[in-house]
Amino acid sequence: MASDGSWGKDTNDKQSIATIHKAQEIGVNLLDTSASYGNGHSEQVIGRALDGRRSHFIIASKVKPEVEESDLDGAKKKIIEICDSSLKRLKTDYIDIYQLHKDPSPTQMPVVMETMLELQKKGKIRFIGSSTNNIQIIKQLLDLGDLSVIQVGYNLINRGGESTLKFAKHLNIGTLIRMPLASGALTGKYFNIHPRFEQEDVRKTRFTSERSIAGFKRLSDLLFLTDNGTRTMIQAALKFVLDTAGVSSVIPGAKSIKQLEENAGASDVPSLSLQEREIAMDIAGEVGSFSGLGVIQS
Repeated sequence: MASDGSWGKDTNDKQSIATIHKAQEIGVNLLDTSASYGNGHSEQVIGRALDGRRSHFIIASKVKPEVEESDLDGAKKKIIEICDSSLKRLKTDYIDIYQLHKDPSPTQMPVVMETMLELQKKGKIRFIGSSTNNIQIIKQLLDLGDLSVIQVGYNLINRGGESTLKFAKHLNIGTLIRMPLASGALTGKYFNIHPRFEQEDVRKTRFTSERSIAGFKRLSDLLFLTDNGTRTMIQAALKFVLDTAGVSSVIPGAKSIKQLEENAGASDVPSLSLQEREIAMDIAGEVGSFSGLGVIQS
């Protein structure tokens, strides 16, 4: 989604809107965003794209009340203000899934959850979620109210979220997987090359270090997953995640219709065999141990 250039500048609002419209055509109906993406610009684009189409999509947005630790009234006020601003930008009167974008501190957690429940009671949000891999945080939130969705950071390189996925499955909580392509590290685009990025791109330092270049070289061994021509590297990486126990849906992101169609096609490609999964995990796990690739960000 067009934002502030932190993930590259090779997109624009018109292209983003066309991609969303195409998503409806091919049966993709979940849009994940945040008030903080592009300082609200992502939500604005979605609002424009969904004019006359709102009922066909599930909108998942996020909130991060950044106030002083002891300012409980400020935290509540901030959440309400951010939600109302998001609703205005999205041009809708409700958000389907409203997620905490940051783990609340022990001091603020009760008022944060209380405010989320109030927004739900007022009909401004339908389901409450949290973007976290921290099981203890999830347990604490559940003690304070209902939690329907957990956004878990998980991919072939970094599988640290598996325990969170198992926990969610046990409690029948839905999951959205963020960074399933490891910020693009698993697309195959950077295998065996020296990547170059714009100065403001968040991947510039992490993807261009010596250890990252070595990691990409080793990751090229994952291309065996594409040997039979039935799936691309992107689809293989997404299929690995989709077939993992506890996963409800993935949010890989798409800057263009071409990327959207390739991502969506992952649902229909053959699953990785048990042997393919084991070999892929060995390769990716090795890369994760030394390269810094696959890091899960909030």
